Amino acid sequence: MIAAKLGIRNLARNRWRSGLTLAAIAVAVALMVWTLAFYEGWLQQMVQGATAVEAAQIQIHTAAYADRPRVYRTFPVDSELLRRLEGVADVVAVSPRIEANGLVGNEHRSQVAQVHGVDPEREARTTPIRRAVTAGHWLSIAPAPDPGPREAVLGEALARQLGVGVGAELVLFLEAADGSLGNELLRVTGIVRTGNTKVDRSSVYLHRSDAERLTALSGEVHEIAVRTRDLSQARSTTQTVAAAIGALDRLPADAAAARDDRLVARPWQEILPAVDQMVVLFRRSYWFMYLLIYLVAGVGILNTQRMSALERRREFGVMMAIGMRPRRMFRTLQIETAVLGSTGALIGAAAGGGLAWYHARAGLNMALFTDQTAFSFMGVSFSDRLYFVLEPMALVEPVAVMMIFAFLCGLWPAWRAARIDPVPTLSGRA
Repeated sequence: MIAAKLGIRNLARNRWRSGLTLAAIAVAVALMVWTLAFYEGWLQQMVQGATAVEAAQIQIHTAAYADRPRVYRTFPVDSELLRRLEGVADVVAVSPRIEANGLVGNEHRSQVAQVHGVDPEREARTTPIRRAVTAGHWLSIAPAPDPGPREAVLGEALARQLGVGVGAELVLFLEAADGSLGNELLRVTGIVRTGNTKVDRSSVYLHRSDAERLTALSGEVHEIAVRTRDLSQARSTTQTVAAAIGALDRLPADAAAARDDRLVARPWQEILPAVDQMVVLFRRSYWFMYLLIYLVAGVGILNTQRMSALERRREFGVMMAIGMRPRRMFRTLQIETAVLGSTGALIGAAAGGGLAWYHARAGLNMALFTDQTAFSFMGVSFSDRLYFVLEPMALVEPVAVMMIFAFLCGLWPAWRAARIDPVPTLSGRA
């Protein structure tokens, strides 16, 4: 108790130096909290942008299609399979899809396109595609009546490259599963801007029944997209989904064919490994920021305690001469350092957490750092406003690390003070 009182009182003796060190610690911790929340928000927006529309959180394919996508590598889908998947915990919605590459255009221009045959309502529940419509409307519940043009929704960049808008007619050519050439007249009913560069640049959405006719498929699909409640739990949910589809006996008797036709479920980390690696890389790089920022703050603490110990050598000599033991002297200076570090860290966590919470609610205007209204990274377009994600560990880790740094930086000055010889110190010879 006496050591604690002495330590706190000694900090107040030189308020300017103590306050300056306190401010440095607080700024370091606040900067760390704010930066962690910024990066977490940025990473989550990148992952959500990459997975929300095309990849989804989980995909189901045949093993052969997952290894090498081909238009003829399909599997039958029925209401039993869809019900089983929708009954899995943490699964929000599922959407069967037909995927094909084709050529879409008119008499003036043509472009290579990625054709998605979807059930409009299921796709809208699984992805935010309906909310991404910027002109026209999403696919109708029922396909257009024969023999008229088929409904199609185009990515915004693709529509711009073709020079078409809502109501325009296009011709689509693609290779069917039986090797024949499928062709169809389309009418553009909507244009979408998803923020995913690949989707906006090349996607054509059709009714699944129209895509079945084009690709010579009947009741079969290439993939089922699965939307989950928690993006971070995609791997564990994938295991449950895999168990659900594995319970269905839909494998042929031939062993080699069985391996190819076996259904496999893959989380977004396997579908988009580059995005997953980028997330891992950024989260590991946090520790380099920790090291740099805390080294600067640690040097400040070390310098403050060292200067304080040098200025008070005579005082320490008197205290040692009247009976204070080296252990108590050491403990007194360590308490000073602990109070300085913990107080600064808590103030910094409160300040950084408050600022990060504000940006989590209101967002950070990224136009302050660039003259562009939006920018793209790894195929994902970011808006001009970034919303932070403040995790509890973003508050706990900086405070804990700073307190450890403060303790370590206070060891040497405290050790030197505890070893003072009172006789030469009081006589001025040391």
